[in-house]
Amino acid sequence: MSKKNENRAPKQSFAMINRNYWRMFFKVVRLSPTFAIGGFLVEGVLWGINRVVNMYFTLHLFNAIDEGKPLSELLRIILYVAIWQICFQLVDKIYFQIMRPILHYRLNYNIHKELFEKAKTLDISCYDDPEFYNDFVWSMEESSERAIRVIENINKMARAAVAFFAAIAALATADTDAVVIVVLCAMGVIGCVVNHVGNKVSYMARKERTPLYRKQSYINRAYHLPDYAKEIRLSRADELLVREADENNDELVRVGQKYGVKYFLLYGLFNNVLMEVASLGITFYMFICLLRGSIQLGTFAASVGIVWQVRHSISEFVERLAKFPEHSLFLEKYYGFLSYEPKVVSGEREVDSLRSLELKNVSFSYDFSSNPKYRWHKADHVVRTVEGGKDALTGVSLKIEKGEKIAIVGYNGAGKTTLIKLLMRLYDPTDGEVVYNGRPLPEYRLDEYRDKIGCVFQDFKLFDASIAENVMGGDYDAERDGERVKEALCAAGFSDKLATLSAGIDTHLGCEFSEGGINLSGGEGQKVAIARVFARPYELWIMDEPSSALDPVAEYELNQSILEHAKDKTVIFISHRLSTTRMADRIYMFDSGRLIEAGSHEELMQTDGKYAEMFRLQAEKYK
Repeated sequence: MSKKNENRAPKQSFAMINRNYWRMFFKVVRLSPTFAIGGFLVEGVLWGINRVVNMYFTLHLFNAIDEGKPLSELLRIILYVAIWQICFQLVDKIYFQIMRPILHYRLNYNIHKELFEKAKTLDISCYDDPEFYNDFVWSMEESSERAIRVIENINKMARAAVAFFAAIAALATADTDAVVIVVLCAMGVIGCVVNHVGNKVSYMARKERTPLYRKQSYINRAYHLPDYAKEIRLSRADELLVREADENNDELVRVGQKYGVKYFLLYGLFNNVLMEVASLGITFYMFICLLRGSIQLGTFAASVGIVWQVRHSISEFVERLAKFPEHSLFLEKYYGFLSYEPKVVSGEREVDSLRSLELKNVSFSYDFSSNPKYRWHKADHVVRTVEGGKDALTGVSLKIEKGEKIAIVGYNGAGKTTLIKLLMRLYDPTDGEVVYNGRPLPEYRLDEYRDKIGCVFQDFKLFDASIAENVMGGDYDAERDGERVKEALCAAGFSDKLATLSAGIDTHLGCEFSEGGINLSGGEGQKVAIARVFARPYELWIMDEPSSALDPVAEYELNQSILEHAKDKTVIFISHRLSTTRMADRIYMFDSGRLIEAGSHEELMQTDGKYAEMFRLQAEKYK
């Protein structure tokens, strides 16, 4: 597909636009009925009625003056309108200044909560697809605001429709020339066409800007997050970031210039100037009629005001109508994201205690184009896949028995972490199968299976919460879990640091949202992450480079603690550092995605292969 075609907004049928729009409307009704119904009544009906009142006020007041009505009659008309305006303004201000902000917050939260739940079900492979990830970010950032705009669009269309039909009736009452009404309708049609084209331009501009804004956000984070502070000051990363920022900004400027000219031609010259000329032309035409004596002064004054009101109502209606395709283009992606069905799905079999875990001739590739299980249909009904390289794992067969201590070793890029992702069923194999207790892993309930696994990731993350909450997660209860957390932290080697904290396990990690928060060193943070495994009765422990941030003494103490607390556990160590391998029952040596050696430490040293070479090189460093 050419780049030109890729940048073209997809065509949408009327049925598709209508379906997307009303799906969002009814979603808002379900999530926040008060906002949907209240907004329609106030922003739509009440505002429309207010425009009608203002039009008829002008018409009747000028007609009364022109007909020589007594002052009392004029005052009565003014009094009625004044009472209406007081009531209208009270209701309007109560809704917009008190109710609407609260309803916005609730709707925003409810929509994002739905997206949070969906995000948890996404296959990890989705994050490997930049285009899918862009759609995901776009959905998260715009979903709630887009929902509000959809409701506002419907409300303002209702307001414009009420005002339009009332104005037409008022023009007919005032015996306005039919030419005026025809010209006004023609203005509406032209405005609709211009706005329809403009909305497509707006969509394409937003599509081009989304990845640029994401990169801009990343660079901004690098300068204000403490994680990057030392690197920026002590390395030449600042030059790299500034160069990237300059190039990204140049691209944003280019996109702005590209679409700015189109906006100017569409809205500045064609739409606004044309509409103003037409409105002034109608006013001039009616002034000529007044000079000829075909209409009276009172009718002229009232009709001019009504003509401008009709023009405004038509413009608003067609502008809001033309927004339908723009919103629908986003909503199509939004609903495509929500309708995504994960490929790693749960089975129905209950998960019994671990007896064995086996890989049978397993291969795995991050090139999902060759595997139908990792294809997804997007909203535009085009199948897109991730382009990747060679297999991360090839023909791996191994078996782990209950209670065994297994070491998975190899240099960086050997496939160790990929293997663990398969064991945790974050991915399914491209070929071969993973077997749990003699049955294929996909037959088991996914959540139950993962509940049996405690994992310390190499790139672990701590959250802006208390130490205890970081260890136990969202179901932490101080009375029930307090001692368990302390024991887990002690087992992970964190007790000395914990003794220095006045708030103990309630100490807040991170300073972004808490004045009393603290930042841990890399090794201290890793110990908190390790404590998560000790804190719960997991049957399988997976330690992915668990001591990468620890000094040799702390590493030795951690290994001893693991052996002490994991006597009846099945433990898998993943490491390219071999200090843990001597305590393993069996070692699996990986190289370039293949299992090349297996055995105990003594057996592999006698074999004098790749493992023995790697071990001797590391031992020399310690000497």
